[in-house]
Amino acid sequence: MLGVALEHHRAGRLAEAEKIYRQILSAQPKHSDALHLLGVVLGGMGQPQQAIELIGRAIALRPQVPDYHANLGEFLRHAGQLEPSAVSFRHAIRMKADEPGYHNGLGVTLAESRQIEPAIAEFRRAIRLKGDYADAHSNLGEALREAGRLDESLASAQTAIKLQPKMSRAYNHLGLVLYDKGQYPEAIEAYLTALWLKPDYARAHNNLSQVYLLLGNYQRGWSDFEWRLQVPFIVGTRRFDAPRWDGSDLAGKTILVHPEQGFGDMIQFVRFIPELASRGAKVILETLPELSRLFQGFGQIVIHGQPTPAYDVYCSLLSLGSVLGVSAQWIPVPIPYLKAEPRLAEQWSRRFDSGDHRLRVGLVWGGRGTHANDRNRSINLKQFAPLASAASAAFYSLQKGPASAEAAEAPPEMQLIDWTRELNDFADTAALIANLDLLITVDTATAHLAGAMGKPVSLLVPLVPDWRWMLDREDSPWYPSMRLFRQKSPGDWAEALRRVGEELGEFSRLTPASSVEPRTAAK
Repeated sequence: MLGVALEHHRAGRLAEAEKIYRQILSAQPKHSDALHLLGVVLGGMGQPQQAIELIGRAIALRPQVPDYHANLGEFLRHAGQLEPSAVSFRHAIRMKADEPGYHNGLGVTLAESRQIEPAIAEFRRAIRLKGDYADAHSNLGEALREAGRLDESLASAQTAIKLQPKMSRAYNHLGLVLYDKGQYPEAIEAYLTALWLKPDYARAHNNLSQVYLLLGNYQRGWSDFEWRLQVPFIVGTRRFDAPRWDGSDLAGKTILVHPEQGFGDMIQFVRFIPELASRGAKVILETLPELSRLFQGFGQIVIHGQPTPAYDVYCSLLSLGSVLGVSAQWIPVPIPYLKAEPRLAEQWSRRFDSGDHRLRVGLVWGGRGTHANDRNRSINLKQFAPLASAASAAFYSLQKGPASAEAAEAPPEMQLIDWTRELNDFADTAALIANLDLLITVDTATAHLAGAMGKPVSLLVPLVPDWRWMLDREDSPWYPSMRLFRQKSPGDWAEALRRVGEELGEFSRLTPASSVEPRTAAK
């Protein structure tokens, strides 16, 4: 019976294989191979927790079988248990060190754990054991891309494609590398090839959308962007109690708008909530605690994770651009659409020295370390040092997170003032921004906040930017008060900061020594 089940299993007839494995186990509950293979089948059917339990039982019966440990590691990774996954793969490797698949599996787990260099080492071990291992070449390329070694990454992608010309994942990886190298038409071609091979490849659709949106082709970009909703690691998994809104009449209906992705994305797209209300909808806006006070007035606010009132339709906040037909030429929301709470802004205004008429400049130098492109967008505070001599200015940190520790070692000539411990959410940050003249920042949520408030923003943009900053322009259709300072070569922030310094000096000359009053945007 086990042989028949294996035939079904290898042919992809998982339901038939499952049935036979269960029959074997009903007669022999301690049949370790049947337990293991049933776990593999259920894992392949999207049930990793059941796979973990069954394979664990097989290991308890026969702990000396390396495949059991390797497959346990695989499904522990699918369940998000990365450390136990690595332990299981290492158990398998100790038993059978010359099995390339075990090294490849460990490499994938290490890469997902952001242990990039150890992952690269494991993929290379797998390739040394099996030179034509296309999966390992593709995985190596993805890890090399994460390490910023783009030429090596490109070579690995090309090798994987040569070994396995119909590997859609390798073409997707090729597209990512070409995008990072600024070769946008070639990246589009790679993604389209991936989709020709696998039309429902959601990650390739989502990656393709980033190129189209970057190039200003919003109509095509939004269409592919919606495929992100089928990629759990981007948007998670969630069930809703009503249909998804498709742009139909909202008069008299209640719509739930739910959050996804980062704070900056939510600040950028919350601008469209009033449009829903203007169409006659009652809006329930689900958001994160850090944004709840800032978003007061944008419908009925519900904190993510709390029970939601009844609703007729739902929509992701980031899908509103697509459903409303937004284009780079038509973003139908006036600035500012976010304002500081007057009471909070006034409290902050009292903290400033009323006799100090220097320009008040906010600084942000680092984004979230978990962001996929953080290695390219974040910089070190010390690189801002030349700004201190560019104008008569007082500098204020708005940096949160681990990078905020750099404020304690700010360049001495900058005399950076750091009140960020008192910024508990984005409403507090907005109130401080309202009292500043200018924000100089890397690509972070704070940039979106200041732009949404209509505050002058100097945004430092990497050579290969996020899609919303587009290409070859110094302004943004999303935030008219923002000016973009782009890298001209990879990793070269010095030249961009030199131009920021020149702009800061000019801004200082054109901005009269003003009292706190005109700075307070909340009024």
